[in-house]
Amino acid sequence: MKTKIINAKIVLPSSVMDGVLVTDGGVISYVGECYDGEYDSIYDAEGAYLLPGFIDIHCHGGGGYDFMDATPEQMLKISDFHLSHGTTTLVPTTMTDTWEAITGALDKFASLGEDRGILHGVHLEGPWFSPAQCGAQPTDDMEAPSREKLSELKAKYPFIERVSMAPELDEKFDTGRACAELGMVASVGHTDADFDQTVGAADNGYTLVTHVYSGMKGVVRVNAYRVAGAVEGALYDDRLTVEVIADGKHLPSGLLKLIYKCKGADRICLITDAMRAAGAPDGTESILGKLDGGVAVIVEDGVAKLPDRLSFAGSVSTSDRLFRTMYSLSGASLPEVARMLSATPARVMGYTDRGRLEAGLRADLLLLDGELSVKDVFLGGELVERK
Repeated sequence: MKTKIINAKIVLPSSVMDGVLVTDGGVISYVGECYDGEYDSIYDAEGAYLLPGFIDIHCHGGGGYDFMDATPEQMLKISDFHLSHGTTTLVPTTMTDTWEAITGALDKFASLGEDRGILHGVHLEGPWFSPAQCGAQPTDDMEAPSREKLSELKAKYPFIERVSMAPELDEKFDTGRACAELGMVASVGHTDADFDQTVGAADNGYTLVTHVYSGMKGVVRVNAYRVAGAVEGALYDDRLTVEVIADGKHLPSGLLKLIYKCKGADRICLITDAMRAAGAPDGTESILGKLDGGVAVIVEDGVAKLPDRLSFAGSVSTSDRLFRTMYSLSGASLPEVARMLSATPARVMGYTDRGRLEAGLRADLLLLDGELSVKDVFLGGELVERK
C-alpha cells in the first residue's frame, strides 16, 4: 500500500525541505518536492516536521516496567510507551546484577521471538565496571571483563548487540577486540580509565562511550600534576561516538555546547537511559532495576535521584524530550539534532536499513508539531494509533 505524505517540512541530514514523502510496503519509495505518481492513501502533515523515527540505543524501561524483571508482555508495554514518544527503534538495556538475574532477563527477551515491537538487540550495561565509577549501579556484582564469558553469552543470546565495559579492567583490551570480532559494539562506560587508556580502548575495538560525563573520570590531580581522564579522551578521539543524556539535568547547557562543539552531530547519540519511571511526574517513588532488590529512587526536578540526592539514578526522559532539550540548549540545528537521534545511532550500531529519510529505507517516520511535540508516528509505513 502506498501512502503519500503531503505538506510536510521534511528534515534531511543538512536541511529542511517543503515536500512530499511516499511509503510503499513498509519502506520509503520517494522523497522530493512533488510527486505525481500513484498512491492508495494520503496523509496531510499540515506543516509538521517529518523526521526519521528516533533510535534509542540505551534504555532500561518505561511505563512502570524495567527490562531486568519485566515479563515478555511487559517488555512490549515498554516498547509501546516509547513508541508513543517517537522512538521507533529501542535497544533494551540490562544493568549490573548477578549473572542469574541478567540471563533471566535475556531469556525472557528471547521468548519474544520476532514479535518484539520496536525492540531491537540488547545492550549489556554491566557488570564489567569499575566500582569507583558505579553511579547508581550496585557494586557487589561488578567484575573484570571476560572474553570467554562474552563468547558464551553471544553464542546463547545472539541478539546481544552492544556491551558497556570499563576498559582499564579489560586486560590488554581483549574483550573489546572480542566484541568487534563477534559483531558487537564495545562501549567505554562506568570507568575510572585515564586519557591514555581511553584512547587505547579506541585502538582496540571500542567505538562508543556510554553516557559521557556520567560514570567516568575527568581531569584529576595526582600529587601536583593534572591527569586527563576518560571524559577528555572521549571528547578528543574522533573514533569514539559519545552517548549524551540530553534531559537538561544530567548535563547543563554549557557541557552540551562543549560536547557538540568537540564531537559534532555525527559523533553524538542522544539516549534516554530511561528507567521504569520514565514520563512519571515529580514526587514519584520508584525502583531502578528489579522491583525485588533494585535501587530505590525518587523522581524530582524531572530526573530520577537516589534518596540522598547525591547521584542521579538513570533518567525519566523520553526521546522527544531529548530532542527539544538538545535543540534549545546546545546550539545545534534542527537537522543536526535529528541526526543525533537517528542517523548517528544507526551508524554506530550498524543499522543500515533505517535512520534517514531516503528511498529504500524503512518507513519509520515521526511528525513533530511547531512546538516539537509528537504529532504522529509511522512504523514500517503504518500510522501508529497513539494511546
